[in-house]
Amino acid sequence: MANKNNTKNERVQITTKVTLIGAIVNFILAVFKIIIGSIGHSHALVVDGIHSFSDLLSDGMVVFAARKGNQSPDDDHPYGHARIETAFAAVLGGILIAVGIGIVIDALKRLTSGEIITPDSMTIWIALLSVLSKEALYRYTLIYANRLNSPILKANAWHHRSDAISSIVVLVGIIGSISGIPYLDAAAAVIVSMMIAKIGWEIAKESIDVLVDKGLDSKKVYSISEHIAEIPGVSQMHSLRTRQMGADALLDVHIEVSPQLSVSEGHRISDEVSKQLTLEFPDITQVLVHIDPENDEAHSSCSDLPLRSEILEDLDSTWASITQASLIKETTLHYLEGKVSIELIMPLTVLSDNVDSDYLNQQFKTAIEKLDYIDNIRVLYY
Repeated sequence: MANKNNTKNERVQITTKVTLIGAIVNFILAVFKIIIGSIGHSHALVVDGIHSFSDLLSDGMVVFAARKGNQSPDDDHPYGHARIETAFAAVLGGILIAVGIGIVIDALKRLTSGEIITPDSMTIWIALLSVLSKEALYRYTLIYANRLNSPILKANAWHHRSDAISSIVVLVGIIGSISGIPYLDAAAAVIVSMMIAKIGWEIAKESIDVLVDKGLDSKKVYSISEHIAEIPGVSQMHSLRTRQMGADALLDVHIEVSPQLSVSEGHRISDEVSKQLTLEFPDITQVLVHIDPENDEAHSSCSDLPLRSEILEDLDSTWASITQASLIKETTLHYLEGKVSIELIMPLTVLSDNVDSDYLNQQFKTAIEKLDYIDNIRVLYY
């Protein structure tokens, strides 16, 4: 879970440090695997070394993406640059797919051509060193990937794990070839390549899902919904939409509040929803709350009803014959269930022996009957 205390600069520094450590290890392993694999006649080990060199390219991409992705919002990117990380993770997945397919083709050629040479025993130790080193890098990188909730660091961590698994297959292939199964080393190269391509596909697919605004995990969405429903002032909620942007989660939601609340109180409730969600779910950085006085998915739409200025003109016209109408102090409009309800506030002095509240209320109600978009009217005196 991302720690909000990690500033953008800290994220870049941590990502760079973790990636550079991985790059140094990858470089050393690549050199040893290619040299020893060539000398020791292990095609699988040479292939694994080429894979390690491809990791250096991905490490460079990770550092670049981390620096660009954590830049502050600007005029051209008002939501920030967080998706640069995700885009580069998708590219990294594509590179893995390409490397895997290329090595599969080469290994299959060797198998079909009969160019099979039994590896030397020294290749076993390099393959074993690769397994242990890459598994250690996987665990080390994943710790920081989870701490920062960084998609590209997670991709790189699984890249290390794919290397560890491929090195295990290489190790088995070498041992099998030395033990009397000569085709096992080349077969191991094919298996490793297919595994690399598969992991690349998974990384690319996950990143593309984020880029096309796939929603958060259904369990998390349910948890968010439950939390919103418990916030005081929220009577119902609907139209909850979520998406991921780099390490950050963004969401928008419609909440229903009592239709008689003031605008300012409704706004205060929306602020509370936003505050509670960002406290409860640290990866949520932006919440857009739409206030509804009713469920606009279930009731008739009010979007075609006239606005205040037009309504007041209609009311002035219909109440022209009511003398007391000129003393109305405040007119409140409620747009509910496809109709407009009106609330008037008038001074108590309009009432007299000749004009009581029932008489005046009836005059207003009778006058608005010709306005079919008005549902009812209520008059309050002070």
